[in-house]
Amino acid sequence: MMVLQILLLGFSILLFNAAAFSTDPSPWSPSKWRLILDIGRESGTDMPSNWGSSGGRLVLPIDVLVESDACSSRDELVGSGALTIRPFETPTYINDRGEQEVSIKEGGWKIQLPPGKKGHAATLQFWLDFETEASRNDVTLPAGRIYFAANCWREEELIRGSRAIAPIVADYEEAQEAVEKQLSHETGDRRLDGTDPIETMIAYKDMTELIVYRDEMRRRLKDAERYLPRNADEIPKGHWPGATEVLSIAPAEMFTKRKNLFGEDFLLLGKWKATPL
Repeated sequence: MMVLQILLLGFSILLFNAAAFSTDPSPWSPSKWRLILDIGRESGTDMPSNWGSSGGRLVLPIDVLVESDACSSRDELVGSGALTIRPFETPTYINDRGEQEVSIKEGGWKIQLPPGKKGHAATLQFWLDFETEASRNDVTLPAGRIYFAANCWREEELIRGSRAIAPIVADYEEAQEAVEKQLSHETGDRRLDGTDPIETMIAYKDMTELIVYRDEMRRRLKDAERYLPRNADEIPKGHWPGATEVLSIAPAEMFTKRKNLFGEDFLLLGKWKATPL
């Protein structure tokens, strides 16, 4: 009996030590990330024509705590079930008046899993409520609710997505290389020199086919990049509540909401990226 008690005690000590020295976070433990907001005029934005017209940018870093507690407020765009994301330091930036602080309240986050094929991106959505605006030259981040969305992948899905996009990248790069080789001064098609009109016409036809094929491969790649990770090793990754697998978050865009005569629309404010702290 004594021997059994000693064995059970030893086993309990081993379990305690394993838990005490484990480096793996709980699936729902909070995590700290730095959001880098790169605010400025982007192609396709409906911001006023004088907003960011100089090409200047306003860069605003925000250190946030991502939690698994239910968010105290709701948002129709992100939907029900949002969890809490909140700044844990007051963000600052520099403009012509010196260092400025920005007051930001907590928001909510949610990850929407993709339908269909494996390796496709999930969608990370969240909002933060800016109580004060931030401005630098002709770029202003307005006070109010700012929305963020990005493609994201857990570790296993990132690997699957990388494998899925690899042949598409290879096809495009091969097609681009064929075009460049055809136009090269050293290795290019000499028929394009124009010495023989008939051969030159045939060469232009061949060249057109190469360009059309290259453009189709580029279109396929751009379409695939909407849901598959290109250059997966370069995407920042770290713990995010919801799983023990790390989460990779691709750089993406940020928006504000504006009311109009027909309801509401979203205005593109710039880009953002996230890195774990």
